[in-house]
Amino acid sequence: MKRRHFTALALSAIGAGLQTTAMAAGYPNKPVTIVVPFPPGGANDLIARSLGQAMGPLLHGSLIVDNRSGGAAGSVGAQMVASAPPDGYTLLLGNTASLAINAAVYPALRYDPQRDFDPVTVIGLSSLVLVVPSQVPARNIAELVRLLKAAPGKHAYASAGAGSPLHLAGEMFKQRTGTEWLHVPYRGTAPAYTDLLSGRVTAMFDNTTTALPHVQAGSIRALAVTGKRRSPLFPDVPTLAEAGIADMEIPVWFGLVAPRGTSAAVVDQLSRAAVGAVRGGEMQQRLRDLDVEAWASSPAEARAFIASENRKWKEVVQKANIKLD
Repeated sequence: MKRRHFTALALSAIGAGLQTTAMAAGYPNKPVTIVVPFPPGGANDLIARSLGQAMGPLLHGSLIVDNRSGGAAGSVGAQMVASAPPDGYTLLLGNTASLAINAAVYPALRYDPQRDFDPVTVIGLSSLVLVVPSQVPARNIAELVRLLKAAPGKHAYASAGAGSPLHLAGEMFKQRTGTEWLHVPYRGTAPAYTDLLSGRVTAMFDNTTTALPHVQAGSIRALAVTGKRRSPLFPDVPTLAEAGIADMEIPVWFGLVAPRGTSAAVVDQLSRAAVGAVRGGEMQQRLRDLDVEAWASSPAEARAFIASENRKWKEVVQKANIKLD
């Protein structure tokens, strides 16, 4: 009886495996859509288009990019993918905001980054850079901290909008250094830079590629980057850890996810194609141009990483008591 039961279980498991393989065998038989929840021309869009081109031959199919911007930090496009059939034909090219921060700052968010998606891969990671106008008398992080502590609440930092990674980086800096400064949100980086360059605000966290021309022009000074390693764009600028700020690593990352419930075989097929694409020469160059360090994680690594990012930002947001509509 036990032998017959074991044999039945074994045959059942083999059958399930064959069925899963068969489900993926005909995949894809139509174009796969990569939804980018932001307008064309940004980093997410450029990465998605390069990824789609490189994945196509490896997946033996075609991939198209669909820009679905709108809502809070990409929430419209992310929700669209979360609600899509889990058949592997609709994917999301998400980032730090849409796959981690949004869940912490928007209580009414209509999708859950961890519950509603099956991760395929984390494509790569970049950094933010903390900059100050040239007229601010702080040439390093220690001097900036002393400046802020000498006048609590009298200084301000700019961001491209409330709830953005640039905003929360400023809040995390405040929490990690025991300083007090005010947050001034702007509608985008252009107006934020207007006040930063004039000295109306003391500092700003920004993407490295956006800050670089201003640093090269001498109008702002880069004090530290938020990644694990120094940025190739700022080889002489220390990381926050090197500058003495512990536990403040802020990667800006890009991930490819599928709707929850997508078969493991399809996720594996997508992952192998995505990893192969990211490791290819053209994709590597695209990422370097955007100051993104390639990772090409496995689905399991991506799931663990996204979970850790959600925990980190939830803690920062709760301490700062941030709630947005």
